[in-house]
Amino acid sequence: MMVSTYDDSRSVVVLQIDHSRVAGLLAAHWGNNVFTEASPYSSVVVAAQEHDNGWWDWEIKPTPNDEGHPIDYITGGGLSRAIHTAFDRNGIARVAQQDPYAGLLVGMHQAGLNCGGYGLLPHMKDRRHIPEVGEFMRYFEEEVRPALLKELRQSQEHAEFSTDEHIWTNYKLMEVFDQLAQFICNRYPFNSTERRNGPSNVISNVPVGPGKEDTSMTVTVLDEKRAVVQPFPFDVSPLEVSFPGRLVPNRRYPDRADFLRQFYKAERLTITHVLEAP
Repeated sequence: MMVSTYDDSRSVVVLQIDHSRVAGLLAAHWGNNVFTEASPYSSVVVAAQEHDNGWWDWEIKPTPNDEGHPIDYITGGGLSRAIHTAFDRNGIARVAQQDPYAGLLVGMHQAGLNCGGYGLLPHMKDRRHIPEVGEFMRYFEEEVRPALLKELRQSQEHAEFSTDEHIWTNYKLMEVFDQLAQFICNRYPFNSTERRNGPSNVISNVPVGPGKEDTSMTVTVLDEKRAVVQPFPFDVSPLEVSFPGRLVPNRRYPDRADFLRQFYKAERLTITHVLEAP
């Protein structure tokens, strides 16, 4: 969950699975006369849309942290690595069953969160020394990834997109979609400066297209709802991005039952931000 201040008495909670849908929308609109559309299109969009679907296992019945507050995906703590890696495995399997190419990208994304994004995200902690994480990494890198690669490279549908270079480009795109979707979803209003961590407004290693060098992308927030993205990678401007949130009392919850009662009853709202070309 992404937890931000809404007003003096309430917090706005955005689920990871809804943040994931935002990443999918960004992937679906990626590409114009400068930036090349991702390929294979539907597989990359599905991967972006479902990259955090493993969180569903926990978000259907979330717990507060040890201090009795909603667990924020960055700052809250309270989720053991065993729980986290278990739902990561489930999420990869669910996606791979529907689309093995998307499943591979989701797996790379989840594995990358534990090893600095395979070098792309050096600011992230390397968690491979944690036993549960090490086990998950071996499971993905030694079992799942080789099996999916073999299947894809023997597939008429996916073989041409399954070179190491093409997969690496799509992995980098996944991280761009995720970072931008986090930037959009984890602050309220859009110009809030309360959030001190998470992706910055400058995203590096952004693929442009075959034969072109990667670039950096800057998101300049204009007001409570609008931001300019430069260079602009999408096929329409302005691009409206909407996602659901729910309002919960900003207080300590004595137990899980109390939190769930407020979580399920929470007033829903639709948050819409707009991305514009310069």
